Amino acid sequence: MDPTPFVEGIRALAGRTPLFPGDALDVALVLNPRAGGFAHRARYSSALAQLKSAQAESAALPPRSKPVSFRERSTEAPRHASRLAEEFLDEAALRPASQWLVILACGDGTSHEYLDALSRAPDDLRERFTVLRLPMGTGNDGSDGRYMPDALARLTGHGRPAIQAALRVRPKPGGPASTKAPDGEWRAFNIASVGLDAYVTVHTNRLKSAMPGDFYKLWLDLASVFYDRFYPPGPMVLSAIDARGKEQSRHEGRFLLAAMGVSGHRAYGAGKLILPSDHNVCAIRQMGLLRKLALKGPISSGRHDRFPEAELFSADTLVIDYADKLLAQVDGETHELEPADFPLRMERTGPLIRYLARAD
Repeated sequence: MDPTPFVEGIRALAGRTPLFPGDALDVALVLNPRAGGFAHRARYSSALAQLKSAQAESAALPPRSKPVSFRERSTEAPRHASRLAEEFLDEAALRPASQWLVILACGDGTSHEYLDALSRAPDDLRERFTVLRLPMGTGNDGSDGRYMPDALARLTGHGRPAIQAALRVRPKPGGPASTKAPDGEWRAFNIASVGLDAYVTVHTNRLKSAMPGDFYKLWLDLASVFYDRFYPPGPMVLSAIDARGKEQSRHEGRFLLAAMGVSGHRAYGAGKLILPSDHNVCAIRQMGLLRKLALKGPISSGRHDRFPEAELFSADTLVIDYADKLLAQVDGETHELEPADFPLRMERTGPLIRYLARAD
């Protein structure tokens, strides 16, 4: 699809936004033209209609007293979003008098690339950047507002800057995975996990690279049958540690998956609510095939907290000890872990990424 009407609509909204009224504002639209929201005609047409409605609302806003600059950059290859983040940061270092608003119109993977690079920047630079993640991908689990009207309203007077934490996912230092992870750690801005869902993510990503579409449900169905053949769950120890470094709970056994979110009430796999409560950790114990098939629906729809196989609890740090190979996923990016990569630590940071939250 031709992204030009979308770009021009976002440009118009940026020129009227009441955000940061006392500052010069640099707005950058990072767009992935291959993302699901642009690749599907019906979805793209709907997004343009919703953008037109937001423009009509913005027409009633008073003119800004400070200038707004606007640019659009399209990603062209994997890791390009990371390079764009570094480019913007370099420019911001030379122009300290303005705020930056970066609008990410791309899938969760491209958004993750941008946020990862931004999160590693020095505090004084990172704090001048605010992001708005539009739901223009396939899954949109990490977007700011799952639906476009909600997301766009944050540009027209219904948004406020807020700061969210991230997760540092740290394989054991010296292990094979730690040598591949940037600075020895991956970062998640939604959910990181190990086990069955990472296996589903691997195969979903492979299908997405060949043809667009949401294949997560298909592979969730298949993984219920085949996962144990490739990664039979072995004994695992999960330690939940609070902000003071004190162990709050310990969970031992054979687990199909263990997932930790930046907060509770988080979804992945295109809206699968794995963290349906205030708790930010979910561990699901191994079970027989018939039981898996019976619980697959409740797990997908966020109703698994009522079943004994699901354990939901809270942690600032989750330590995972295991003695075999295992797959991990970090906001949809998958990594294979060896026994030497354990214990694996998932640590919640303090406030790190400034984004546009809903103001009302």
